[in-house]
Amino acid sequence: MNQIKKSGGITTLLTASIAAALAPQVSMAASHSHASSAQSSLERRLQVMEQEMQALRAELDASRAKTEAETAEAKSEASRAAQQVQAQQAKVDQSTAELAKHEEKKDDLAFFRGGWAAMSHARTNELLVNNNLLSPSSFGDNKAGWYVGAGLDHRLSDDTFGISDDLALDVELMWEYKNYGSANNAFVSSQLGGIRSQAQVTMLSLNTSPKLKYTGIKDFRPWVIPFGLSMNVISPPSSGVTVLNPGLMLGTGLEYNIFKNLWVGADFRYTFTGGDVGYSVKTAGGKTILNSTDTDNYTAGAYVGIGF
Repeated sequence: MNQIKKSGGITTLLTASIAAALAPQVSMAASHSHASSAQSSLERRLQVMEQEMQALRAELDASRAKTEAETAEAKSEASRAAQQVQAQQAKVDQSTAELAKHEEKKDDLAFFRGGWAAMSHARTNELLVNNNLLSPSSFGDNKAGWYVGAGLDHRLSDDTFGISDDLALDVELMWEYKNYGSANNAFVSSQLGGIRSQAQVTMLSLNTSPKLKYTGIKDFRPWVIPFGLSMNVISPPSSGVTVLNPGLMLGTGLEYNIFKNLWVGADFRYTFTGGDVGYSVKTAGGKTILNSTDTDNYTAGAYVGIGF
């Protein structure tokens, strides 16, 4: 029995020794397991924080990109607005400069003309002019004479409506009085028993026409009238006792700016007239005893103009 007790005590002692030997290892294993769990938890938290940081960084990048885009758009809008303002200002400056240039140039012109005038055919053997039937002794030269006149040039376009910067378009309004000398008033002479009665052969013309002026040479402007309307009143009346005859006027000339707004020029004009005064008197056999009146005429002279 003592042997059994002794054997049981040895067993107990051996068990205790083994337990004491294994206790540190168990403790170390538990500590290691706890440390591993803590490290895993820390790594997870770090991953979560990193994800949050990445999300925050992405949000900041998106916000920065949006802000930069809005800033760029605002700058673009401001640039476009500035360009529009500059364009409008340029137009205003151009208009102001053109207006100032126009006011300085004073392209409108008031002119006074004078010179030599002639008709294509002399007025002879008419009812009231050198009537050979009533008074064979005709006298006077009524083909050539002189003229005086005045007119206005008004500028319509500095570039003829975009055709050329060196070609201006004016409208001319003009009147002129032409005197072709004296002639025998045969009808009055016949009523006075052959006493000579003198009459002045004259014409009053009112003209309206476009005028093209070349402005590419400083202070020197050649011009041309391609066509113009002319209304002509003659005296004495025609053989048909009519006085008004319309016509087509052509002309060319040049002008020079001698001082400030003072211009001098020279011109030549030709007027084709209609047949409103072209009445003649013929016999039954067709012989003309009173001529028709031909009022085709031309002038050559000079003028002085004042710009305004």
